[in-house]
Amino acid sequence: MPEKEIKAKNADCTGAGGKYILNRILYTLIQLTWGILQNAAGVLALLVMTLTDPRRKHAYYHGALVTHWKFPFSMGLGMFIFYGHAEQEAEYAAAVLVHEYGHTIQSCILGPLFLPVIGIPSCVWAFTPVFVKWRKEGRYDYLQFYPEAWANHEGERVLKMPAPRRRVADGQ
Repeated sequence: MPEKEIKAKNADCTGAGGKYILNRILYTLIQLTWGILQNAAGVLALLVMTLTDPRRKHAYYHGALVTHWKFPFSMGLGMFIFYGHAEQEAEYAAAVLVHEYGHTIQSCILGPLFLPVIGIPSCVWAFTPVFVKWRKEGRYDYLQFYPEAWANHEGERVLKMPAPRRRVADGQ
């Protein structure tokens, strides 16, 4: 999603005034305390990416920092979203951001349990060859697995925008 579209989405929330600002402060405080483990991993990933490509694009999305990367998938780590769907159609790309933002909400809810309950199972589901094969055969949709379905639910609940209903292609 282009940076100005992300900024436009954020601008929609500023009309809420003080409540919006308070929610953003609370979100950040929870992420940097209760969710410190996954945020530390997010900061480390961000530093490595910034050192390898200082021209990388960044934008804020409802309090989360979105960083564009060249991998064909997206990932949320605490309040950091690493976004790899820039080449997708705009509607799907926007839905992916809602999904990834849902992972940031899971981080707020689970705190130090996020990585073992969401992060590790999600990575295993995404990258284990047998699971990739099953999805390519049409046995399962990526978004059926509990961390992904829950991320969709949380993103839609908080942002009041649609998350993806199905994954466009495996590895994305």
